[in-house]
Amino acid sequence: MAKTTAAQQRAVHKYVKNNYDRLELSVPKGEKEEIQQAAKQAGQSVNAYVYEAVKRRIEQEQTTAETADPGVE
Repeated sequence: MAKTTAAQQRAVHKYVKNNYDRLELSVPKGEKEEIQQAAKQAGQSVNAYVYEAVKRRIEQEQTTAETADPGVE
């Protein structure tokens, strides 16, 4: 495997900084491992696993809100 150069690392960091927002997530002791294992079983990174879960919850809550009060957007 080829080593990553400092210039490549800087380019990646610059790309990430310009294209992504960062969140810090704190969980109770012991749950980190549970999340990591669940992500692994799903074939995803922890980031992708958590992001997908959050997006599903947002969509679910929006659908519930629309069903409860169709006039509210």
